[in-house]
Amino acid sequence: MGLPKITFNIASEGLNRLADAVEKIPGLVITGNTVATKVTIGESYQIFSLKDAETLGIEATGVNDFAHKHIAAFYNEAATGTPLWIMLVSDATTMEEMADVNEDLAKKLINDAKGAIRVLGIIRKSTGSETVTEGLDDDVKLAAVKGQALAEYFEAKYMPFRFILSGNKFDGVPANLFDYQTVSHNKGHILIANTDASAEASVGLELGRYASIPTQRSGARVKDGPIEPLAAYFTNGEAVESLADAWDTIHDKGYTFMRTFAGRSGYYLTDDRTLTDVSDDFSALARGFVMDEALLIAYDALVDELSDEVPITAAGAIHPAIIKAWQNKVSAQLEGLMVAEGKLSNVAVFIDENQNVLENDKLVVGIQLQPVGYAKFIEVNIGFTTQINN
Repeated sequence: MGLPKITFNIASEGLNRLADAVEKIPGLVITGNTVATKVTIGESYQIFSLKDAETLGIEATGVNDFAHKHIAAFYNEAATGTPLWIMLVSDATTMEEMADVNEDLAKKLINDAKGAIRVLGIIRKSTGSETVTEGLDDDVKLAAVKGQALAEYFEAKYMPFRFILSGNKFDGVPANLFDYQTVSHNKGHILIANTDASAEASVGLELGRYASIPTQRSGARVKDGPIEPLAAYFTNGEAVESLADAWDTIHDKGYTFMRTFAGRSGYYLTDDRTLTDVSDDFSALARGFVMDEALLIAYDALVDELSDEVPITAAGAIHPAIIKAWQNKVSAQLEGLMVAEGKLSNVAVFIDENQNVLENDKLVVGIQLQPVGYAKFIEVNIGFTTQINN
């Protein structure tokens, strides 16, 4: 016991300091080739600039010109210094294989990034011999299924992400396109537009946009300016204007492309639709990114409490001090990192003190998130009048 003395037990969480913000780091799996002593297909690399990619042997000319084009587009949209995880794969590798949880491709990239990737781009260079069914290279639909399974696999490991697929080889007939409102791939997104009339979508460019904006923001936000200043095409090589009368149809089937606005120069993304029905809470990428961030913040706030003792009152309820401490801990992090930053409108955390922890060792925490709204449709009532009523 020792000599009489005063002992100070110093609390370490009294200031309610915020954890580190969750970054929306992008990843890219793309067709490429090994360059001796520089880059190897199937390996993961983190870069921070186009120059870093060129140092790896991903140059504007040569065997990796395709990957260079998309990485250059990424850094034209995102600032130099923005982290990007990349993996090159052979031209024989399909997007379905890239996204397959049983293959060490996208799965390896996410693991090598230690779960930091929040948005993953998947794109294969067209060989010209693809089979087109339901409006696109049939690899796209297969990859959407695999991508959803991969994202669900990593979500269970607290490594959530959303994915963007290249809608290769659009046949130019909107009626042929598969309707993604009939499925539930709510972690995926298909882009069917580009800036150079090629058979692949500008996935690198769209990744750059999402790496440059806050979690809650749609990539289609007009205030952020055009994503392309001069021209935009579908992946059938035709200008997006060629199907202007069918834009609504293509959008309603769950695809994203580029559009113009009267009185504005340049081209803008049409939306951030995911591959599911609009009634799904996660029918937009932005809503998914917000949920992923909230999940990680709540996890970080609670993981230290796992397997800790939970004091019980004489009446058998959880001690009120525990309820208050846990609620405040989670709420403070979500409010400071998300509500205060405009990523959520409000948050509420609730723990029922009457849970029978003694019987089942389980404590349920309820978290309600109120997202921000989006002015995707603006209706204006306008007309002449003989009198103005203020």
